[in-house]
Amino acid sequence: MSQTGRGAAEPQDQRPGDEDSAADSRRELSALEEALRRALATAPREAVIKSIAATMPIEVDVTQSARLHGGKVRKVSVSMPEELAEAVRARTGAGGFSRYVTDAVQEQARLDLLDDLAAELEGEYGPVDEDQVEQAMSEWPDYEEE
Repeated sequence: MSQTGRGAAEPQDQRPGDEDSAADSRRELSALEEALRRALATAPREAVIKSIAATMPIEVDVTQSARLHGGKVRKVSVSMPEELAEAVRARTGAGGFSRYVTDAVQEQARLDLLDDLAAELEGEYGPVDEDQVEQAMSEWPDYEEE
């Protein structure tokens, strides 16, 4: 963690104007944090997350699940352990297997995109301060301290 306590490493030899730029970035992040707090106070968490995800520059539609009955589909072959395939079939029945697998793959794609975004933000702003992560997580309505 940097000496500022913000988690982002600050360059040792700053050029004139760098301090102003860093202060501007902190103000922008504070404004973003305040906007997120207001949004979470006035809208359901899921709606806020969907709104944020919709603004991300991605090619996968993260706001709606893929539906097999709408749009184009492509038949693909995947291999999985027999026990897992049986467990999915038992849960979904004969007609729901593809939908179940599609939903699981789409969820993994969302997580991968969020990992990409996190890596990009960490590259730009430095690592996240774990104390701040814990504080932010504790403010979610469904947070349970372990």
